[in-house]
Amino acid sequence: MSLTFDDLVEEKTLLQKDFTDLEKNVKKVEIELLQMRANLNALNGAIQQVNKMMARARGNSTQAKAKKK
Repeated sequence: MSLTFDDLVEEKTLLQKDFTDLEKNVKKVEIELLQMRANLNALNGAIQQVNKMMARARGNSTQAKAKKK
């Protein structure tokens, strides 16, 4: 089997297609990663807010108990 120029052109075309497909997938994953990081930040902010409200609620119940005594 001899290697021809047309064989090489065909192989190059296949490699370029694979490269382009993979590049598109990488960009898609990068966008998804950014969205997931934004979601993580939003969830972290929500957790901080709940912690703050829990601390205030705990303080209010402690104050109410102190007033009853």
